[in-house]
Amino acid sequence: MAKLKDITRGLRFLIAGLAFAFYVSGFTLPCFAKELNFEATVDRNKVSLGSSLQLALSFSNAQDIPAPQLPNIEGFQSRYIGPATMMSIVNGKVSGSITHNYLLLPTKTGTFKIGPFKFEHNGDKYTSNQLNVEVLQGQVQQAPNQPGNQPEPEIHDLSNRIFVTMQAGKNKAYLNETVPLTIKLYVNRLGVRDIQYPEFNHDGFSSGAFEKPRQYQETRNGVYFDVIEFNTLIFGLRPGEFNLGPANIKCNLIVRKQARRRSPFASGNSFDTDIFSDFFGGYETYPLDLKSGDIAFTVLPLPEESKPANFSGALGNFNLEVTAAPSEVKVGDPITLKMIISGEGNFTTVLPPKLKSENGFKVYEPQIKQEDNEKKFEQIIMPMSADIKEIPALSFDFFDIQSGQYKTITRGPFPITVLKPEKEEESKIVESRQVFSSVPAGEEKLGRDIIYIKDNLGPIKKKDGYLYKNKVFLILQLIPLFLYLITLMIYAKQKRLKTDVRYARGLLAPRKAAASIRQAKRYLDKPDAQKFYDTLFTTLQQYLGDKFHLSSKGITISVIDEHLRNTGVGEEVLAKLRDIFRECDMVRYASSQLTRENMRDSLVKLEEVIDYFQRRKT
Repeated sequence: MAKLKDITRGLRFLIAGLAFAFYVSGFTLPCFAKELNFEATVDRNKVSLGSSLQLALSFSNAQDIPAPQLPNIEGFQSRYIGPATMMSIVNGKVSGSITHNYLLLPTKTGTFKIGPFKFEHNGDKYTSNQLNVEVLQGQVQQAPNQPGNQPEPEIHDLSNRIFVTMQAGKNKAYLNETVPLTIKLYVNRLGVRDIQYPEFNHDGFSSGAFEKPRQYQETRNGVYFDVIEFNTLIFGLRPGEFNLGPANIKCNLIVRKQARRRSPFASGNSFDTDIFSDFFGGYETYPLDLKSGDIAFTVLPLPEESKPANFSGALGNFNLEVTAAPSEVKVGDPITLKMIISGEGNFTTVLPPKLKSENGFKVYEPQIKQEDNEKKFEQIIMPMSADIKEIPALSFDFFDIQSGQYKTITRGPFPITVLKPEKEEESKIVESRQVFSSVPAGEEKLGRDIIYIKDNLGPIKKKDGYLYKNKVFLILQLIPLFLYLITLMIYAKQKRLKTDVRYARGLLAPRKAAASIRQAKRYLDKPDAQKFYDTLFTTLQQYLGDKFHLSSKGITISVIDEHLRNTGVGEEVLAKLRDIFRECDMVRYASSQLTRENMRDSLVKLEEVIDYFQRRKT
């Protein structure tokens, strides 16, 4: 018996030590859990008659578990309060939990057993632990020295543990010169979720989309930080002195509640406190709005000296390749010019090279395709004369940042052979033959005055009928009235679209979502999981923001839960929303790999959610 007690005590010390190590390392959730764990906890084990206590049914390593239906509990009446989901991203690993909270109202005094609760989901059966709760007649006083009542020390200053920095590749650049911009979120031993993409003041600059965030660890002044790095490119739109930033990142901080729940198995030992109750349901989220410092930036004008006449604003170091095919055509047949500009620089301002002379050619607008470090142009030209022997040279002008000089690349001319058509249709003047009558002018030709008698009168029409009695005429008079009414309806709709922002956003929401879903399907066919879930996340944010007139950038699952909880939206729809947000976060922030089947399921869920809201009367 003594050996059994020693083994039990050793296990308690081991579990408590592991829990403390994970907490110190910054794990605010049980990331190490691989299987779903079902646990029941209460906020206190003693309650006075007439008061209430809270029951929490927690599921670790899952966020799509629906609320279990509680059986009749002796001595209590129960009422469902709502769910609370948590997710943490640490070192590329994602873990989460969902807690369903219930309010228990005691109906009589005594000691009662709550649970164990049994729950079945997706063919698997789960059983929770059993709790003992004592209901007393008088007021219940909680002992202040109990381990479960000791408050957590408050964090008074977070500025050294979570902050944002912004850094540009250089602080001085030419007009239209691309400069890399890096924004970093530093986190030291804190739980953070719902991290949004940065926003920053870039007046006087053009900014591209952020790349996929990088995650790594970095040491600053001897302190280790988890870092999420966002990268993009900017370039100045006009010369002058500017302040770039500050950068702004919004997220939710996860902190432990002030009071811990006591384990139903507590026996007075300080290590008997149920350490896992703090992991499931013992946390609260607080919104953070983090800002970095700004950057003084100088945009230099391009030199006017030696500027080419056809310079379009391209900056960088480029190369030009040109091909023309076919080289032998007939007059009026098309020739395809393929032009590829490659290298490093700002491709936004790169325009297609132009022929030095278009005489003798019919020239069409080029088709443009942008890739990573090159821009492709395809242009159709047609020779209009057999005397043409070559395609004139093409030139491309750019400003070389390294040398600080303008450069021109010329390719061509390109020899071609233009053939005449095989058959030419000559212009001919066709005159009608004149027939001269031999009959004298004064002589009348026999039979000229003979009129044949008709054997059929044909259709008989009433002469001089009144137009206003004509049915077709009367029907035509209604057309202007219909056009006027339609014009009024269109005008009223346009006016409402301009004045009623909520109506306009709700009307355009399904159309914008359909376009984004088509884009997501293209990424599904490639497949490209990162771009697919980025598109899925943006589509869901924009649709829900437009549908319910909310700020799209601030849409998270917590916001949607709060907004839709009391509007009668089904729990099944909310569960699908949570699934989509969770899978998007797993791929976008945690670099998780999901199968193509997972991607297809996510797309189907998104379409079902949008279809539900479109059919639902709001």
